[in-house]
Order: sequence, then structure tokens, then C-alpha cells
Amino acid sequence: MSQRMLTLAVLRPASDDFLDNRLTAVVSQHGVCHAELVFDNGVAFSIYQGGVTSLRRRTLSNPNYETVTLSVSAAEYAACLQFCNHSHRQQYAFDKVGMYFALLHPPCFRRSSAAVGRTFCSKIIAEALQFAGVTEADGLVPSSSTPSSLYARFIASPRRICHSLRLPSLRVLAPPQPP
Repeated sequence: MSQRMLTLAVLRPASDDFLDNRLTAVVSQHGVCHAELVFDNGVAFSIYQGGVTSLRRRTLSNPNYETVTLSVSAAEYAACLQFCNHSHRQQYAFDKVGMYFALLHPPCFRRSSAAVGRTFCSKIIAEALQFAGVTEADGLVPSSSTPSSLYARFIASPRRICHSLRLPSLRVLAPPQPP
């Protein structure tokens, strides 16, 4: 059985990052604010605030990214990539309200990204993982998923093969220092 690599990249915001990102990290168990799903060819899938779902080549050269790589089956990999390609073509808009309600997860926000045409990073990644049958996403409610909840599932996985551990910044909410 052929194995492929699927990587979750999470971002720890810098002290001068957007306030939304810094606040998200503060309420996060793991101090992260954004997630991307990276395929073994360097192409990443996600969505950014104000953007649309995208599948594009990424270097992840920002030192605030931390990556966790799983060994997955060829079938899981292919299905995940299929979902991401489809979502990229759909160009779902960013759902800021859905992102803010992820921690509360009221029933009215539990519709799929495809049903509402909007999403946020951890929701669409959880949907991709579940579509592909990736067991690390079993039991997740995509609309209440956070970058931190995805990260926790990946680091706890027995299929984890690599982890670029970076220590979180202790000054996440500190304002940028003048030059």
C-alpha cells in the first residue's frame, strides 16, 4: 500500500500581526491562529481573511509556521486533494462571522461550506479531511473546528512522521515596538 504525506501548517502570529490573529491565538489552546493543508508537492490549501479558498504553491518561509506531517494512504491523499481542488474552483468566500462563532458553534452555523458558499481555514480543512476519510478528523464538527483543534489531532496521531516544533511567542498581544 502506497503512502503519501499530508502536512498541517499552523501559524503563530507575530507581535505585529493583525489583531484578529493575535486574539485568535490568545484564546487558542496551542497559540495558533491559522491553518493550511500542504500536499507533498508543496501546494497548500486554505483561505485567508478577506479572500477565497485557494490551492497554490507555498514555501511556508514565515518562521512563525509550524508543521505536522502525517503518513496517509494514497486513497486518503487523492480524496483530500480532490476536495481541495473542487473547493478552490468554487472560490468560497471568507466567513468572518462563522469563524467568530466557531467556539460557540450554535446549530444555525453547522452547515457545510458548500451549502453557505463561505468558510474559514479550519472549517474547510476539517471538511477536506473528513471527505477523504482521514481518521484524525473523525468526530470533528467542521463549523466549530479551530486551527488549534486540528493541530491537536495531528500532533496526537500515531501516523505523525514529522513535527517542526516552534515555541509560541509570549508577547502575542504586545503592540509592535517603534524602530
